[in-house]
Amino acid sequence: MNLYAKWLREGRLKVDPEKNGDVVVTLHDPCNVVRKAALDGFPGIGEDARYVLSRVVKNFVEMDPSRENNICCSGGGGALINGFARARAYYGKIKVDQIKRSGAQQVCTPCVNCFDGIGNLAREYKEGFEPVHLWTLLANSIVFD
Repeated sequence: MNLYAKWLREGRLKVDPEKNGDVVVTLHDPCNVVRKAALDGFPGIGEDARYVLSRVVKNFVEMDPSRENNICCSGGGGALINGFARARAYYGKIKVDQIKRSGAQQVCTPCVNCFDGIGNLAREYKEGFEPVHLWTLLANSIVFD
């Protein structure tokens, strides 16, 4: 995220948010990426993700709460592979409701566990949102001269 933001700020990447269409995108702040990074002295990671998103999509909306107070995806801390799928889905309903309140069609997350966790929740609750990687949205928006 930091490199993507740096390259955009330096003008090394030319992007067009139109290339990602009219989809409404929100950002899931992963616990390990955002919370622990801030504790370790890297607080800009979440803000860099927002900076990139604001340049590569037309319709970026925040979830509430966000950043260090965001709700867990229900897949972190080994929960995704521990065999308690029903419990994860039950507790993940809070995340589903948070995403629905945002009105987003895509949930951008820079974490592969969160990507899978959010995808599982969308399928479990038959919701109309899907996870998407930040690099996918960036790659889609790049303009080649």
